[in-house]
Amino acid sequence: MAYYETHSVSASTASLSFFGVPYADFDRTGHWPIWKISKMFEAARALAIKSGFLALGKYAERDITMVIVKQQFDLNPKVHELSLKKKFPMLFELKLLEVGKTSVLYVTEFKDGSTKELLGQNFLKFVRMNSRTRRPFPFPEFFREAYGTNDMSVRSEVLPKRPLPEIPKTALKSVVIARHSDMDRNNHVNQCSYIKFCMDHATHASLSGYYAYYTQDMCLYAPLQWTISHVGECFANDELHIYTWQTDACAPEHIEFAILRKDNMILHASTIFDKEPKKRRQIVSFTTSNKL
Repeated sequence: MAYYETHSVSASTASLSFFGVPYADFDRTGHWPIWKISKMFEAARALAIKSGFLALGKYAERDITMVIVKQQFDLNPKVHELSLKKKFPMLFELKLLEVGKTSVLYVTEFKDGSTKELLGQNFLKFVRMNSRTRRPFPFPEFFREAYGTNDMSVRSEVLPKRPLPEIPKTALKSVVIARHSDMDRNNHVNQCSYIKFCMDHATHASLSGYYAYYTQDMCLYAPLQWTISHVGECFANDELHIYTWQTDACAPEHIEFAILRKDNMILHASTIFDKEPKKRRQIVSFTTSNKL
């Protein structure tokens, strides 16, 4: 993990900084891809929670865990353009927005720590879950009383409940086998891995001529918004069917994804990409080919 500094932490807010994007985070085009951006948000979340954000230690119980059910990334196109040469404190500020009976909603804002310019934000909804029964499990009353009076103005605007879409018959399909390297410490496929599966399939769709308007490697187009519903889980060696399609010919930048396991949808993502590709960046690398 990149060097980081924790500025402040409480049960309802947290602030910390990372210093620079790691070399390993850049993709084949020399840009910072959405699955690695999501991993940095995940790192900020993990460090904040470990330090006391959401006060998870106060109500820890056996077999009870927190599960992501929905999240949204809103990104400034400048994030896609960050490079190894760009050295600045990446400030992440977390704020609890809503506490329900079994769920919490919070936002992580990503800012330039020097100028305070907003570069991105991640709205995320957790559900408290019994890992044995796979059913939601309520928070203690004291937690809801203590933190249930936060900023509720976003309740109706952020991550609203919507039915999962029907996959059109014209959607493009590919098959992926989840690998052990895609797992997290709970031995489930990590949320960032799902995004990478979608992006790999998107590039296949673009280069094969399936998409309207897009014809190049999709990692060249800045991600502007990803709204993701996590409705299931999968494990190493599971066969996954990845689908993609565009719903509106007049708005080709709106691209949909669905991931199915055993004919059950486990993820849906509604995304928006920039319409203009960026140039490939040259980063010093070495080939494994022995051909001169």
